Amino acid sequence: MLNSFNIKWLSLLRRPLRLVYGDTQTVLPSEAIFILSPSDYWVLKVVLPVKTSKEAAQYGPGLFELSGSYRYEAQKAEKNSYILIAYEPELISKKLNLLPNLSQVEKITFAQWVFAEETTPIALSNGKFLTTVEGIVIEIDAPYVRGEDSITLAEALEHPKFFLKTLQRKALISSAFTSKTLKTTLIILLILLGNLSITALRNYQEASQLQKEMERSLKFSKLPETSLEREAILAALKTKEIKQLYLRHRYKKISDIPIETSKSSPIPLPPVIASSSEEGIVLIPGSKPNEANRLLLGNTSYVAPLIRGTRIQEIRYEGDAITLIWDVGDSSLKEKLKHEITKRFKKAHINERDTQLEVRLP
Repeated sequence: MLNSFNIKWLSLLRRPLRLVYGDTQTVLPSEAIFILSPSDYWVLKVVLPVKTSKEAAQYGPGLFELSGSYRYEAQKAEKNSYILIAYEPELISKKLNLLPNLSQVEKITFAQWVFAEETTPIALSNGKFLTTVEGIVIEIDAPYVRGEDSITLAEALEHPKFFLKTLQRKALISSAFTSKTLKTTLIILLILLGNLSITALRNYQEASQLQKEMERSLKFSKLPETSLEREAILAALKTKEIKQLYLRHRYKKISDIPIETSKSSPIPLPPVIASSSEEGIVLIPGSKPNEANRLLLGNTSYVAPLIRGTRIQEIRYEGDAITLIWDVGDSSLKEKLKHEITKRFKKAHINERDTQLEVRLP
């Protein structure tokens, strides 16, 4: 507590602060400090393992469990004991803006910081009282306070205060514009505008280059100039490519099917006139294309045996399916062929016709 001697010397060095509580209607000058009532903020007294008020304020979000828009202040009360205050900057700013008499006020403070040391209840004009309970300043109704022991608000504010923690009003809303903020914003906008202009110029140059390359490609490819015709041609080419890949895949699987054959006895041929030469291999003179292949080797003739087996007699492609006509020379090979086809094509449709198999591949 300050004694009269200290107050006298402090008054010579500095004028007392001008404090005004929230229920005033007087037009306040810019040097006045507006006191927020306990209803404008939340207070909590806690014991924390920290050494400074700044460190204690960092515990505010976890202790109050309020929304992320709240801010927190801390004031040391005792050893490891702190008074934490949580306030909503936007709500306080709106309240100050609604009161014309507070338009010039630049600094604000909390009733907790002003009246925490006041032991006597303070009577307010609204019929309530400010009182301190366990170090926390609260606003309470009259029935809970002995009015005869109280003092008026004017008397409480007459106690001179030279040092008091305050908040800047313009700092309540982070979006408040200052000359420095406007200058910084303008510089950032100019930089962004320059970057956008450069990007737009590069995009224009690239688009022009692409347009020229497209025109050059159309000129050499002789494609129609209209986009609809080009798209139709490209779609047809793409469809054709898909069908070709489909056929190649199917034909590759068909070519992998093993085909078995069986040999029959050689077909007898008419007698061969021996040549006068006894060396080398000589084609028989006068042979015709439809006749069996016969060679003369050392006054003997050789006839190739007749091969009977499985072969593809006909292939039909009908746009969405492939039809194969297999000619199975030996009926014993038919079941083996059917097994190989169904193993490679699960949805194949097979029809039997004597020694033929009609296979439809979807």
